[in-house]
Amino acid sequence: MSTAAVNGTDDHPTQPLLLHRSPSNLTSQVAIVGSNLCPIESLDYEIIENELFKQDWRSRDKVQIVQYVFMKWILCLLIGFIVSLIAFCNNLAVENLACIKFVVTSNMMLAQK
Repeated sequence: MSTAAVNGTDDHPTQPLLLHRSPSNLTSQVAIVGSNLCPIESLDYEIIENELFKQDWRSRDKVQIVQYVFMKWILCLLIGFIVSLIAFCNNLAVENLACIKFVVTSNMMLAQK
């Protein structure tokens, strides 16, 4: 067994990333702009930009790119419209049930039950 493995500094690929501390990550990250101090980056919710994706994107026409962006925004607006329609229907159902409950309670109070 090597001394690096005994001391725990072995950079073996099976070692978990969270336990591996980078010596450059010891400084404060407040107001450091443009530097990559953390070895683990945050998640992006866009398509992974690899070389194959870039090559496919460059092979497209301007019309196809505009169609892609347009369809992406249409899909977002459609999802927003459907969610707002569901929320409106839920609100309407709750108000109608509250009105029915109020009428039944009022009738029971007037009948002195």
